[in-house]
Amino acid sequence: MKTSIPYTLKVSRRARSARLRMMPHEGLVVVIPVGFDRREVPALVERHREWVERTAARLEQHRRPEEPLLEGGLPGLLRFGLTGEEWSLSYDGSRRRPLEDICSAPFGLVLPVDPSDGEAAMAVLHLWLKKRARQILFPMLGEAARQMGFSFVSSSVRLQHSRWGSCSSKGRITLNIKLLFLPPELVRYIIVHELCHTVHMNHSKAFWSLVARHEPEYARLDREMRHAWRFVPAWVAAS
Repeated sequence: MKTSIPYTLKVSRRARSARLRMMPHEGLVVVIPVGFDRREVPALVERHREWVERTAARLEQHRRPEEPLLEGGLPGLLRFGLTGEEWSLSYDGSRRRPLEDICSAPFGLVLPVDPSDGEAAMAVLHLWLKKRARQILFPMLGEAARQMGFSFVSSSVRLQHSRWGSCSSKGRITLNIKLLFLPPELVRYIIVHELCHTVHMNHSKAFWSLVARHEPEYARLDREMRHAWRFVPAWVAAS
């Protein structure tokens, strides 16, 4: 007898029909539009069992071993693929210090929060990641724009669930904090991609021609980005 397939159900006001998404760290997510009969979901999942099992197996092949977590599920080590940095993490609620002063030694962080409060600890860690992302990604973006002759209005970083970067019609570029965990060539590709959107706000032939001019290996890198999630720790990816 076949076992039922576990899934997470999400209701989307934008969805026009039910769809299945296999997420690297969340597993199967079923997205349904408002008003969809939830009783139909189990049968929908079962009809796509072969696709679900095949996709899950493919994701598992690309999965990297996770760093062991500290007691309470908090991370004890950060590895940035972009810069090669390794940061050891510890948590001390008795040390009430501002975010700017939590570095106690080179590549060592003492987060001023009680490790028993996992939610607060993650919030502080995310604030530090955002600060570090600005320090690293903003200069990369600015230098790339200067070298390639692009201009943009402003830049920001966000901890986004699925988008690695975005560019608004007004030239505002947003980069995902999770880029810190990716290899340098993939991060550069995302930066080139978003800078090219300052010229073409679409994925037309002209857009890809512009991308190819500045990154000849764009097709290979674009394929590799499909599995770039494997570089991001699960505790970050789930944020």
